[in-house]
Amino acid sequence: MDAVQLRRLKPELDSFLDRYLPLFGREENHPHAGRFLQGLLAGGERRNIENIAEQVDGGVVRTMQKFITQGVWDDRAVLNEMRRHTVQVLGDEDAVINVDETGFPKKGDKSVGVQRQYAGTLGRVDNCQVGVFLNYCSAQGHTLIDRRLFLSEEWVRDMSRRELAGVPQSVVFRTKPALAVEMIQNAVTAGVPFRWVGGDCVYGDSPTFVQTVRALDKWYVLDTSSSARVWTSEPRRRRVGHVGAKGGRPVKLAKALRKPVTVVEAAATLPASAWRRVTVAEGSQGPRMYEYAEMQVWFSEEGCPAAEPERLLVRRSVEQTAEIKYQRSNAPSTIRLPKLAAVGGCRWTIEQDFQAGKGECGLDEYETRGWTGWHHHTALSLLATFFLEAQRQRLGKKIPAGDRSRSACRAAAPARRSTLGRKRNHRLVTLASAT
Repeated sequence: MDAVQLRRLKPELDSFLDRYLPLFGREENHPHAGRFLQGLLAGGERRNIENIAEQVDGGVVRTMQKFITQGVWDDRAVLNEMRRHTVQVLGDEDAVINVDETGFPKKGDKSVGVQRQYAGTLGRVDNCQVGVFLNYCSAQGHTLIDRRLFLSEEWVRDMSRRELAGVPQSVVFRTKPALAVEMIQNAVTAGVPFRWVGGDCVYGDSPTFVQTVRALDKWYVLDTSSSARVWTSEPRRRRVGHVGAKGGRPVKLAKALRKPVTVVEAAATLPASAWRRVTVAEGSQGPRMYEYAEMQVWFSEEGCPAAEPERLLVRRSVEQTAEIKYQRSNAPSTIRLPKLAAVGGCRWTIEQDFQAGKGECGLDEYETRGWTGWHHHTALSLLATFFLEAQRQRLGKKIPAGDRSRSACRAAAPARRSTLGRKRNHRLVTLASAT
């Protein structure tokens, strides 16, 4: 967004901020919050504290640094209010909450949580921080609503680094799926309306994650790795407490009497007639179309069969060299395949939200090292991102993104509305058996 566009939206931004300013603690913090949000939206070469303070009227570098890195205000309260606001603007009982992580490249070893680790958005192992995020996607639109900073076991055990970075003593090691579960549980407790959960194989391969989502009475369409194992018919189980023929300890878990197969092996048994061509969304260059097949399976969770069968979705691209992906869903058989394909296909919205957050609202442009600074900066960046989405909804059109060259992480195309649930996206075509 350029300066002219921001000036036009200044009355809307002031009205938007009226809802949030009381959450920033002492009254002297309120103008800092407004200036920082304005600086994130205004763009520039780099939206760190120094540059924001220089380009926004009344900005003082030292006081704004203190506001971000040491300010006594609750970023959790800000995001909770933003979540309520999101429901008012985008709320839908059939919405999807998508979970994914993104990396923040950093130099050195002092920034909280930084280490050499894999980041999907970078596509490689690099020295970076990793955050786990949720987005909310409905037929009205989509935006990021929550985040957690991932700390590895190595980081959690290093007391000197923890103290230097200001990590609270209450923080313990949590896997990425565990962080995602915490955020989803918070959304359920807060009464956020949604029906579906989406994510990649980090979450689809996690027994704890899928079991928790099921316990929350939500349906999911999750990617699963090609090494995931399943039974294609209901497996017979050993009786709990049964002692084997050679004696020994009683069996405590109801393990299957036969071994599972990989999802690749299971999919290989599908006949040609099982495949259907489905348009999952309308892309900027035309319909996004894939070939799908599905079968009922029992997933292996920590070596034991899941209590209930699920639907294994096999998706392949329509190019000559087909790329195959596997997904799992606990949705009942009454939910048809095109709907599952649309839900699974909307996971691109969280990637777009990362691009918008980094490209338009400075999500990755902080230069703070500590725990408080990271959480304060990202909360304000998510708030700025939601402001843009709220204005798109109000105006009924996309807000021009301005100069997209100012950040290497900018989206290649402006964010577009979610097409989840629109009938035109649920086209189903039977393929010839020769396919």
